[in-house]
Amino acid sequence: MKQQVFGNSSEDKANITLASGNNCRLIRVRRDLIPNYHLLVFPKSQGEPSKEEVSEMVSLGIEHARSIAESIVGDPEAYTLLYSGYSARREKGWHIHIVLLGNRWRKAWLYLVLAGKNILQATGFRKDDAPRISQ
Repeated sequence: MKQQVFGNSSEDKANITLASGNNCRLIRVRRDLIPNYHLLVFPKSQGEPSKEEVSEMVSLGIEHARSIAESIVGDPEAYTLLYSGYSARREKGWHIHIVLLGNRWRKAWLYLVLAGKNILQATGFRKDDAPRISQ
């Protein structure tokens, strides 16, 4: 795995080369509602990742989450990793959410923000690219 780290005032990024030769990117997202939020992204330009690339990215997500949580929160287990399958994600493209937590209140806040976001998407007040599945 080859990694190149760079950053600017709005976001920090790390380019990661997977075993397949494809790339993914670790991005720090700065949002007021969800602090200490990162995305591990497989670029849309590379198509959908293979099963092996998905497995590698989940492992990388856990590895990076532990490292980031240790350095920022002081506890390598203070994180939540979220992955949404194609039908459940808002944006096209494969990605993993990494959110650092420090306590139960931060976890409760994360779930409250996610619930609000999903209610807005379900009611059509927020963009949602997920395919519609009839029941």
